[in-house]
Amino acid sequence: MTEGSSGRHSTNKNKEVIYLDTRLVIKNATALGISSILAKAISAVVGIFVTRYLGPGPFGDYSTAYAFVGTFILFSELGISQLMVQEGSRNAAVLPRYFGNTLFFKGILTIICFIFMLIFMIPAGYNTTVQKMIVILGIAVCINALIQSVYNYYQAIQKMYQAAAFQFLTTVLIGGLTMLVILCGWSVVAISFTHFLSYLIIGIMIFFALRGTVKPQIDLKNLGGMVRNGLPFGIHRIFYYIFFQLSILVLSLTSTNVEVGIYSAAYKLMLMLIFIPSLMTSALYPVLYQLGESNKDQHRNTIEKVFKVLSAVGIAGSVLIFVLAAPLTKWLYAGKFNESIPILMIVTWFLALECMSFSLGDVLTTTNRQWQRTLIQGSALLILLVLILAFYPSLGVYSAAYSLVIVEGYIFFGYYYLVRKQVYKVRVWRQLPVILLAAAAMAGVAWLLRTWHPLLASALAGIVYCLLLVVLDNDFKKLGTYALGQTLRLFKLKK
Repeated sequence: MTEGSSGRHSTNKNKEVIYLDTRLVIKNATALGISSILAKAISAVVGIFVTRYLGPGPFGDYSTAYAFVGTFILFSELGISQLMVQEGSRNAAVLPRYFGNTLFFKGILTIICFIFMLIFMIPAGYNTTVQKMIVILGIAVCINALIQSVYNYYQAIQKMYQAAAFQFLTTVLIGGLTMLVILCGWSVVAISFTHFLSYLIIGIMIFFALRGTVKPQIDLKNLGGMVRNGLPFGIHRIFYYIFFQLSILVLSLTSTNVEVGIYSAAYKLMLMLIFIPSLMTSALYPVLYQLGESNKDQHRNTIEKVFKVLSAVGIAGSVLIFVLAAPLTKWLYAGKFNESIPILMIVTWFLALECMSFSLGDVLTTTNRQWQRTLIQGSALLILLVLILAFYPSLGVYSAAYSLVIVEGYIFFGYYYLVRKQVYKVRVWRQLPVILLAAAAMAGVAWLLRTWHPLLASALAGIVYCLLLVVLDNDFKKLGTYALGQTLRLFKLKK
């Protein structure tokens, strides 16, 4: 009798922990969702103005510098921050020493990364403008690397809403200062300085916000073990983000700055959207880590729902951009980047594949199979490099676009195979028929309206898509009903 009672108590206790986490997930997801949408909107608008303001050549220099420093700074994170999220989600008592070791270790690595930026920018053959930007941006991304670890700390204690506030403020600062640079007619180098100044201000604010609330502890004795255990996360992160930068980086070494600018104008439109999966799932990580150990069925059901939602977003986005690529590019860039239109029609499918593969990769991460995910991402990086170099003599800048989509398809099927073989029989294909049907109808509407303003055509086609999802699928019907109810409730509160 005692044993049975204990078992029931343990089960109820586990359910309570997950329930409490779920309430925090809702709060965090709301904060992240609102701030992220607003921040992405600001970044997109500012990014478009920067692209139009600079033109193909200077924008190529701008993209080259960002890809260069963005690649090097990745080596300042060897996974200890993500390990802090995993272990801190399971046991809050370890957070002070994980946080302290993370800041200490990452601080040393950022200095090393910056030194290597300065060393390698000269043999890379970059012009003086790019080199100046690398120096300024190098300092900026080093500061931001430490700030990101603070955001990981907030994630571990399930207070991402605090991180969301700082992230949004960062976007506002960068956006405002960048628009000031454009209005004043200053150079591309001045645009890079806006990032340095913004990260510096946010770093100071975070320092005062955390002072007295958390006491990081440096535990050198266990630092080696933490780094070793964090390597699967760190190596995957390096592979994952280099994957995003590699196409621009390779083109910067083989093409003119004008060609890099033409490619980047299309590709960076997708990069504005490509982080939708991580934004939508970051609030779920603490719960997924717990479910990965305690409840495999609930873990699978959660992943399948996430896959459906992400697929609906990604497929719709890719289809819409593909159909309206020409009017969209001409409108956004004022006719200065028309050569980017066919490139955009290719790289848009990167969004759909990334959204579909992301949740499958999360299965591996949250069930302690991070090395398998890292293996797929690392091999994808190598394949991408080989394909770009192999296709470039015949396809030019198009080589990067085609290679990107091919390799993203490889990542999706690689994740799917590993999950099915090593974790559980995830059911993803049954989630797609309704989405594909609705997307096809949306494409037809967008094509008929392609001579209209792209925003209006997108909005009307998108409405058709959403209505079909709600009518044909029970999950989207529940989601739509909930969203409508919350909207009406908010409207009544305002009145």
